[in-house]
Amino acid sequence: MNKFYVQIAFFLLSIFVYGDNKTLAADSDSDSDPDLIEVKRIPPPSYYHTSEQIFGTNVHLLCADREETKNADKVMEEAAAHLKHYAVNADGYRTNGNGFEDNMLYFRKKCRRNNVTVDKITYTVDDLDLYESTIHQLWDPDIINLIDNAYTKTKIVRVYSMNLVMIQQRYKTWKGGRDKYFYALATKIQLSKDTAIIAMSSANIIDHHPSDKEYKNKIVKKANLFTTEIDSEDDIRNGKLEKAYVHLAGYYIQKHNDHVDVTFISSIDGRSFF
Repeated sequence: MNKFYVQIAFFLLSIFVYGDNKTLAADSDSDSDPDLIEVKRIPPPSYYHTSEQIFGTNVHLLCADREETKNADKVMEEAAAHLKHYAVNADGYRTNGNGFEDNMLYFRKKCRRNNVTVDKITYTVDDLDLYESTIHQLWDPDIINLIDNAYTKTKIVRVYSMNLVMIQQRYKTWKGGRDKYFYALATKIQLSKDTAIIAMSSANIIDHHPSDKEYKNKIVKKANLFTTEIDSEDDIRNGKLEKAYVHLAGYYIQKHNDHVDVTFISSIDGRSFF
């Protein structure tokens, strides 16, 4: 336990080293005509925060409930296993063409067993040296990545460990669309020196949204056993934002001899990526 708090103190000190870089991730809402473009995707920047820096910035959100932390870890172990399965298994997917970049491919499949639709997007990073930075960029909540659009904002709302957190994401599917949001547990796992997973999954997170709709995770079963409460903002409590629910989402990142493959998986009630 003492070693754990020494770690925290070290990470707090790291804040003074790199400063508050959040100003670098400024709002990127477009002023372009919505009639000309509905979704604007922007390339991620070259900078990023490391896991240690992100932990240090958000250490004040550290969960003091050991049982909740243990249960969150169990949920995300299952989520990571499912994400790997959907990423590496090609059965049942139908191609939906190219995406924002030439090497970005879209796939979709409908799973009758659990009645969900799974979107898969794959792309290649043509530089082996960018493996680590790709993982950092996808984990950094201040960076809008290639999959999300310019109307997406993500923040950490609870910390369980350096690689296990709870996030809130707000987004629009297009510039004039309604504001939506979700809460989800998120984890980053290094499976091997060449493979990493970033997984997200919603659970029974009580955020005081006025909707009486009941949500159940159709992929990650342990998520249905996880319950906690979050102090949400007034616009959520007043129902001004539409609630979404993440059955499963995240990234499978794999390093090869001369490139890095990234596979994005998403099954979200309230959001489709194509």
